[in-house]
Amino acid sequence: MIHNTTSEEKQVTRSYPYWKIGVLTIVLLLGFAALAVRLFVIQVVQADTYSELARRQYEFRVEMKPERGIIYDRSLKPLAITIRSTSYAADPTMIKNPEELARILSQVTGDSIQLWRQKLGKAKGSFLWLLRNGYFDTKSLDTLQDPGLIRIKEPRRTYLYGETGSQVIGCTNVDNKGLNGLELSFDQLLRGTKGQKILLRDGRGNIRPMVDFPTVPAINGSSVMTTLDLELQRIAEYELRNGIEESGASSGTVVAIEPSTGEILALASSPSFNPNFPEAAETETMRLRAITDMYEPGSTFKLITAAAAIEEGVIAPHDTVSGESGVWRYGDVEVKDSHPVGKVTFAEALEQSSNVVFAKISQKISNDVFYKYARDFGYGIESGIDISGEVKGKLKKPRQFDGSTKIFMSYGYQLASTALQTLNAYSAIANKGVMMKPFLVKSILNDEGEIIEQQSPQKIRQVVSEKTAAIVTQMLQGVVEKGTAQQAHIPGMLIAGKTGTAQQLVDGEYNRSAYTASFVGYFPADAPRLAMIVMLDKPMTNIYGGMTAAPIFRRIASRWISAKRIAVTSAIAAKEAVKDSVIVPELRGMSVAKAKEIAEKAGIHLYHSPEQGIVITQSPSAGLLAPRSSPIIVTVRTKKQTQDSLNTRPDVRGMSTRSALSVLHAAGNTVVIKGSGYVAEQRWFTNKNQCLLVCSPKR
Repeated sequence: MIHNTTSEEKQVTRSYPYWKIGVLTIVLLLGFAALAVRLFVIQVVQADTYSELARRQYEFRVEMKPERGIIYDRSLKPLAITIRSTSYAADPTMIKNPEELARILSQVTGDSIQLWRQKLGKAKGSFLWLLRNGYFDTKSLDTLQDPGLIRIKEPRRTYLYGETGSQVIGCTNVDNKGLNGLELSFDQLLRGTKGQKILLRDGRGNIRPMVDFPTVPAINGSSVMTTLDLELQRIAEYELRNGIEESGASSGTVVAIEPSTGEILALASSPSFNPNFPEAAETETMRLRAITDMYEPGSTFKLITAAAAIEEGVIAPHDTVSGESGVWRYGDVEVKDSHPVGKVTFAEALEQSSNVVFAKISQKISNDVFYKYARDFGYGIESGIDISGEVKGKLKKPRQFDGSTKIFMSYGYQLASTALQTLNAYSAIANKGVMMKPFLVKSILNDEGEIIEQQSPQKIRQVVSEKTAAIVTQMLQGVVEKGTAQQAHIPGMLIAGKTGTAQQLVDGEYNRSAYTASFVGYFPADAPRLAMIVMLDKPMTNIYGGMTAAPIFRRIASRWISAKRIAVTSAIAAKEAVKDSVIVPELRGMSVAKAKEIAEKAGIHLYHSPEQGIVITQSPSAGLLAPRSSPIIVTVRTKKQTQDSLNTRPDVRGMSTRSALSVLHAAGNTVVIKGSGYVAEQRWFTNKNQCLLVCSPKR
């Protein structure tokens, strides 16, 4: 049966499609509206946020680190420099082959592959440091082609003489921030100001500079010229190590100062550490013992008692005193002598280091006056040295004195001092009674090597009169010539000094097996150029400073006298010194093998040198006198060190042009030569690795 469609049904059928289209249109309009709102939010409201996210995907910001300033010795020989080395980082999101990278890093560092897998796998963000400023063989990393591996040139601190002066120079961490020593004390000056540059990351992950964005350059740090004498520092450290080994001591300290200025010429502690590898150093070896460690000075403090007594008119050197045959009782206190004396002069009592005599003398000086002299000589107060870490020691105030305080203080007990404080007290006597402020930094230099700040010697106070200082000096000469310090005697050289042997407090009680042995002296006694203290902690073979510390003093002083050609006072002694000495040959520019051969023929030997490389510095210098069979301390550069750009600035003046070229090239420098023959003048360009040699036919 055929159904006829009515007009009403036809109307419904025709209107149905238009209704669907209307609904769809409304939905689309709402969608477009939502999209428009979202686009508005992204492009207008949150435009900055999304622009930053986009920029991070193609921009890579690199911090430009400044070159840390150089640390020099007093002759502008560089001790600490900065070189450029390659550090390695990774963008974990871009690494194509993390397993290969982990394997190579394991080979380079010695760490396990599993460790590197974990580091790479757990890394968050787009930057992860892998190796920084390390002394690794990175050839396999250099050849690795992975878009996630980032190579960055960074400054690396290098200490040219290794352990030499390490505690005073200090060291830095991987970010070139000072950790101790001068590196810490002058960190703000040395480190400079950071810069920044922007790199572009392309679609393949490669990084290249962006020319459209300005680079903020880094400002290099200022340099520091110290008061240290590199030659004396190396001699002091060498002889101190030998002395510690011979005496069986646990550690030792040497400090040398120029009495008239307060300039510290050497400051050594042993055991030491290599600042090129601070991560391998023990905290104990990094400590600057001369200013951080306190000890009871023992008989070296008798200088203060003697000076106070003479200045106050209590006694004169030739007055007769009684040593009570080595034992004296004062109330409940018993004082004993290691070297008993009977009736002697006050000068002789000092020569034999009589505790009894000095204890009796102290009772003739009031508490306030005795305290005043101890304080004026620098005990119980900081010296003000320009390096961090100094302690002030311990000194009782007069109101804290009891009946036995002055007795024990008169020969160096019931107070505590540092090695520097004791040395500075002797330096005041050597400097005609005037105490100078000790310091380590002579000047500050800018990036061009120009002096921008100069440190001048500073007088602290007149401790005693010039007359008293001269009398005490003469008495101290007797200690070396006839008394307990004869092991410090050098023929023909007037040396003034005093030995010290002090029992140490262990768990609150004096221990008969723990002593501090010391010797403090200065020379030439009639016109002092150097004052020096040698201290040994817990010597085992002999506890007395006269037998352990004094010989170290003598050996250091003898070598320095030869190196500096300080005149001796006796013609006979001078002839004997020359007879037992050799002229140091020129070894710089030679291979180690050749240098050893030449040195042995001359009657000396190289000290702790590697088997291969080129000798670029030596101490003592060529042409100076050195004791026969003494060691020549050299710095050697190997081929690998040269390839690693381990640069330095060797002084080649006086050398033949050929030898000078060998030395400079071995140190990684480029050279411009003017003239021929021997180097008469040496100039360094702003580029620190290039110098001009002006040569002449005559040496």
